[in-house]
Amino acid sequence: MALAIVVLFFEGCTCCAYLNHMFNAERLDEQAGELRAARLDSIPDSENSLPGSEERLKYDKIIEKGSRVLERFPKNKKRTAEAVFLIGESFRHKHEWNKAITKYDEFERYFADHDSMQAVEYQRAYCLYRNHEFNISRFALEPVIASKDHPYYFQGLNLLSLLDEMSEAPDQAIASLEALLADTAGTPFMRGKAHFRLAGLYFKKENWDKSREHYTAKEIKELNPREQQTAGEQAAECLANRKEYLQAADEYKELYKNPEYESKQPDYLVRIGELTMLGERYPDAIIILQKVNSEYPRTEVASRSYFCLGDYEQHKTIDYDKAVVYYDSSFISRTISKWGQESRERRDALRRLIAMRNQNDKERKDSIPNVDNFFKSEFLIAELFLFKLSEVDSAITRLDNVIKESGDSAKTLRAIYAKAFIYDEFMHDPDAAEEIYKEIIEKYPDTEYAKQAQQNLGMRVTLKTNEDIAKEKYMEAESLWTIAAEMPLDQMDLVDSAYARAFMQFDSLYQQYPETQAGIQALYMKAVYFQMNPERIDSTFKTYKELRDKHGQTPWGKQAAMLMSNRLTLTDKDLERLRKRVKSSEAHVDKLSAQYYESLNKAPEEKKAEVKSQEDEILENTYNSMYDFE
Repeated sequence: MALAIVVLFFEGCTCCAYLNHMFNAERLDEQAGELRAARLDSIPDSENSLPGSEERLKYDKIIEKGSRVLERFPKNKKRTAEAVFLIGESFRHKHEWNKAITKYDEFERYFADHDSMQAVEYQRAYCLYRNHEFNISRFALEPVIASKDHPYYFQGLNLLSLLDEMSEAPDQAIASLEALLADTAGTPFMRGKAHFRLAGLYFKKENWDKSREHYTAKEIKELNPREQQTAGEQAAECLANRKEYLQAADEYKELYKNPEYESKQPDYLVRIGELTMLGERYPDAIIILQKVNSEYPRTEVASRSYFCLGDYEQHKTIDYDKAVVYYDSSFISRTISKWGQESRERRDALRRLIAMRNQNDKERKDSIPNVDNFFKSEFLIAELFLFKLSEVDSAITRLDNVIKESGDSAKTLRAIYAKAFIYDEFMHDPDAAEEIYKEIIEKYPDTEYAKQAQQNLGMRVTLKTNEDIAKEKYMEAESLWTIAAEMPLDQMDLVDSAYARAFMQFDSLYQQYPETQAGIQALYMKAVYFQMNPERIDSTFKTYKELRDKHGQTPWGKQAAMLMSNRLTLTDKDLERLRKRVKSSEAHVDKLSAQYYESLNKAPEEKKAEVKSQEDEILENTYNSMYDFE
């Protein structure tokens, strides 16, 4: 009896310990849930938001309590199942996906018949998705979406669409969400989430009709205020993308009147002004934008508003002076905003444009106009229109003026190619660009522009410019020079004739193509040839002088100038001294050569072995005073 009483007493203590641990764990879980709900309601990107320190501390205590249950009651299946589930959920809420997955796997291995198993199936698939293990997540999701009776079936379809989207298969994601909405079951909240995600996917695909249809679905009202606000904004943007600007402005006005969206009123107001401007109700748009400037000065929305007004003056009224004033105000209102930065670029470009246009007007009025400066300014104006002011049509108009008025074929060709390039890269009109490219190939076949036109059309480049032909000829002459340099010196007649052939090739190349890079390099090689023959020092000096004077900006002209920098003129005394030095060198070489051949003709002498004396082999074991190693 006594023994039985003792056993019952200790068993009751064990049960109390278990109840104490689990009671505390469940209470902490409820408290953490309240903190989590408040956090998710207040943070826009709730899915990626991390728990705060207080919430995290509660999860840590839940893990500690559950671990004690597992340690003390390892054989009690019911108690350990609840503990493992709470630990896995705590890791998931802490965004420790790997640890949560491990606990969920452990739960399925030992407690597959537990009531919480269906929740574990979905949550494990979700943790795998968040851990970027998309393929395994899809596999883990299969039992969840296999049957509509699964309590997490609709969440599973939503997760499947996310997996499809991550795998760069938006069509499959759309199909998954459409299948979810096609089923009449599911809570209104889940259907609202599906509509919201579907609308975003269609928006990315630029299917404005379908996107707007889902953004305006009735179930959107079931979502939280932040998501409803986003849906309203995106629905209006769908109308804007369909060019229904005034209707989009009306929907933004409804958002502007909603007191719950008071913080976004400045953005809505400036967007209403922009859409009204696009709807060509210019007076109303100017009033709205000026209201933004007066009510929200020196803000980003004011910078955006001034930018819109400057764009209107630039493109609609073509009043560049007034546009410069508006762009300057935009930059001052908010210097670091993207509107302020863009305004500064346009302001500076317009100032340059106005200055160059005034200069061109002055050139036209001059009795002797500077044609080169005029067309150079026209090209710069076209570039400003294209790259800084985003006015493609104005850039093409300027290029047409150059083509029409310029008598210089080089300027005309440059303008024609630039026009084709604009059609191809900026206006996305490949047919018009192809027509111009073919015209360049036909009329200017020996130019770099024609070669580039062939390349742009995807053709095999077959055209050759003068530079290409000259380069080929230079390679031929250089090969002759290399052959001459590699010939043995005991065949001097052949060496001289080989160098002479290379020289003739270089000379012919320079005569035919004097302005090409290869031609200038050939002239330099002529000077090198002359320099190899001391008796032709005058020709060397003359060739280097021609290189320096005519082609001083090229590498070979600069080299020639450097070689001549020490002595620009040669006197008769210098030449006489040089000739004497050459004769002396030749006499010395002849003398050495005679000695060499004389030594070759002598009979070789027998070499006697050198005998060292006994004394030489004795090494004295003494130290020098300078190297005392003691």
